[in-house]
Amino acid sequence: MDNEQHPPLDRALNLIGGLQRRDFLKFASAAVALSGAGGAGLVQAATLNSINPTEASVFHRVAQVTLPVEGSILTPWKADVLLQTLDAALLGTMEPHILAGLKGGVAYFNDGPKAAFGKTFVELDAAQATRFLDDWGNAPEIPHRALAAGLKKLVQLSYWANPETWPPLGYDGPITKRNGLVSLGNAPLPTK
Repeated sequence: MDNEQHPPLDRALNLIGGLQRRDFLKFASAAVALSGAGGAGLVQAATLNSINPTEASVFHRVAQVTLPVEGSILTPWKADVLLQTLDAALLGTMEPHILAGLKGGVAYFNDGPKAAFGKTFVELDAAQATRFLDDWGNAPEIPHRALAAGLKKLVQLSYWANPETWPPLGYDGPITKRNGLVSLGNAPLPTK
C-alpha cells in the first residue's frame, strides 16, 4: 500500500495518529450527552450512524483485547456505550472521504489475519487477537502500524471519554468546566 493508491485511507490514518488531548475533551462532552440521553441495551446497527455491524464488531474485538478492566478497580466498559461514544464523538464528525478511508482501513485490518490464522480479526480468540494487534503494531509496514495504533487509540479514547470511568482514577472532570473557565481555544500562552 502506498500513498498514491490509497489517499482516503492515508488521510484517515493521519487523522487517527494526530488525536490530541483536545479530542479527548470532545469525546468526554459527547459521552456526557450520550449518557444523559440513556443507553441502549445491546448495540444494534440502527443505533450507530457511521459504522456497519462488521466495523462495530472490529472495534468491539479491539476493546476486548485492549481494555482488560474486569477484576480491576477500573470501571467495566459496556459495548453499547463505548461504540455509541466512538460513533457520535469522532466518526460522526469526520468528513465523508476521511470516514470512507477509515472504513476501508477497518476492513483491511479485519482481513489482515487471514494469511496467518485463516480467520478475520473478529473471529480470532483473545490470545490470537492480542498477538495480531502486537504484530501489526510492530510491523515494518506503516499502514499496519498506523491501523493497529489508531484502532486501539480510538477504542481507548471512547472508553476514557465516559465520565463513569473517571472516579476510580480520582479524576473529577475537566478543570475548565469545574471552575467555569472560558475556553480560549488555541490561544497562545501568556509570555509574562
